[in-house]
Amino acid sequence: MKYRRNNGSQMPPEGWHYARIASVREGKQVTTQLGPSETALVTFVIEGEVPALVTQSFPMAPWANFLLERLIDVAMDTNKAVVDLNDLVYKRCGIKVEHREWKGKVYANVVDVCAVDELQEVDEDDGFVPPTQEMDLDELSFE
Repeated sequence: MKYRRNNGSQMPPEGWHYARIASVREGKQVTTQLGPSETALVTFVIEGEVPALVTQSFPMAPWANFLLERLIDVAMDTNKAVVDLNDLVYKRCGIKVEHREWKGKVYANVVDVCAVDELQEVDEDDGFVPPTQEMDLDELSFE
């Protein structure tokens, strides 16, 4: 049996990538500024010559789930009030990866998502950034 070693970094590079959702599972409870929140761990496979994996924890509390809501919108295109997060598996989307340091180690984090067709508009020389949603924090309701 032979194994081909990957001598390069296995951390996905920063920037926008095409990705497919490989799995969704329940994560640990986290403490946010507004209280505890359950989390969903979503693993993405970044498409490319050398596929890479990145797993991101998404808070599920109503006040802390903006990026999870956006992922559901771009990957599933549904307006249902309740969705099964397992339905995200195998869906494609664009993800923006940034490297962040935490407790002395560098991690790849998914900091934004977009629909695949938005990412197809990317021109390498254009510096394209898929549109993001802006929200006025003063208008949020925490009831």
